[in-house]
Amino acid sequence: MNNKLSSFLLQMVTPEQIIYQQMASKLIVSTFEGEITILPDHTSLVASIKPGEVKITETTSSGSTKKERLMAISEGVVEVTENTVRLLVQSADRVEELNRQKILEAKKLAEDMIEKAKKGGKIDESSFANLEATLQREIARLKVYDRYRRKG
Repeated sequence: MNNKLSSFLLQMVTPEQIIYQQMASKLIVSTFEGEITILPDHTSLVASIKPGEVKITETTSSGSTKKERLMAISEGVVEVTENTVRLLVQSADRVEELNRQKILEAKKLAEDMIEKAKKGGKIDESSFANLEATLQREIARLKVYDRYRRKG
């Protein structure tokens, strides 16, 4: 008898709220060590994740595959325990909600602020790290948006 599960609970959590909660049969996410695929019955894991794209294969309550969803996420942590996967991130966006013009504007603003800081602006290490994280998040959003639009 096969006791393997066909799905796991996937939660995406920001500091403000749980922004995504769905049964899934597959998750692909990039860590700082490389891309990982999480399937049902995955071994316990905690890993730092890079800003970028996550691919989720959602399942229905009956366990059948529903659809693939792409999301852009900030840097964070993935935690896998007993068929529950949590992505703890600062931000996450569904690709269909992304606006290319707003992404480009935010990216340019972050680049300008980083350049100003490098040229002698008074900025502490923590603020500079936040600017870098903002820039990386916008770059990730842009990549996800562009990949989604090419497919669509």
